[in-house]
Amino acid sequence: MTPVLSLLASDSVAFGVIFGIFVVALLALIVIVLRWAVRRDRQGRDQWKQRQANRMAGTERDVPPAPGP
Repeated sequence: MTPVLSLLASDSVAFGVIFGIFVVALLALIVIVLRWAVRRDRQGRDQWKQRQANRMAGTERDVPPAPGP
């Protein structure tokens, strides 16, 4: 190889390595964020279901009288 081609080849290898590390780090970050979001959503949904169940149980016991004519 000529020195110019050797330099270009080493630049592309360095770029490939750094870009590969960047892609792996980005994918890891995406997985971490999605796992966190799903976990938070499950907790929020469970709390919401509990509030809905408590509200329904409360309305079954405390039925207000029907308004008069």
